[in-house]
Amino acid sequence: MMPVLYTIGPFSVYSFGFFLALSFLLSTFVVYKLAREEFKEEEYLDAYFYTALITLVSARAVYIFRNWSDFQFTILKYILVVETPGLSLIGGVIGGFIFLYFYCKKNKIKFFHLLDILSQASALALVLIKIGQQLGGAAFGRETDFFLKIRLVGRPGFYHPTELYEAIIFLVLFIFLIMLNRFLRRRKLKDGIIFCVFAFFLGASVIGLEFLKVHHVYLYGLSFRQILALIIIIGSLTFLADRLNIFRKILNNFKKSGNEISQRTA
Repeated sequence: MMPVLYTIGPFSVYSFGFFLALSFLLSTFVVYKLAREEFKEEEYLDAYFYTALITLVSARAVYIFRNWSDFQFTILKYILVVETPGLSLIGGVIGGFIFLYFYCKKNKIKFFHLLDILSQASALALVLIKIGQQLGGAAFGRETDFFLKIRLVGRPGFYHPTELYEAIIFLVLFIFLIMLNRFLRRRKLKDGIIFCVFAFFLGASVIGLEFLKVHHVYLYGLSFRQILALIIIIGSLTFLADRLNIFRKILNNFKKSGNEISQRTA
């Protein structure tokens, strides 16, 4: 754990705040790079800025709600993110998704095309945010003797660095999405596929790593975050099948098989 990176006189640079700012800068560059290819830098950067702001607010709000006993009515803790770090991954994704939908509808922007671009930027941003959360001590897993382990101040034993695990997953996902984007542009496939892949792996990582975390409320063996993640996975797979015309292909195969059977029996 390293909540404070370094101190200059009376000022302290907090790990979470530093990596949060760095995530915004680098992810903004990704959006700029992809938008420049379409000569829509200003349009896409504006959309990303507003969406990132709403995502941060919704992620913070959901985190506060889930950890109400640590915040209660101390308003200052809501705002001081660097001193009381913590964001809800799924809360931020849902809030940002809803806002972006209405923003694109109002400004007549291709929603799924922009969503694909922001998914790539978000994957990189999450790498740095998760590192910041890990260093800031915002989250940790169960006790473990695994070779990747951390010690917490005031707690005996060692614990899973779950945020670091997520950072590694999102780094691999970011590289994969960049490669997938190049492949899809050559094939000229429908928009929305990159977002589906991003949403699927986001949900899968939450479901898998939640088993390493400590929760008090479970439903059928799953935490509330895992249930939401499962809904995201089902939705992403369903939409991906629609984007790839899988349902239409299956229906056409059924029709073709039915026609062949009717011809044989005629």
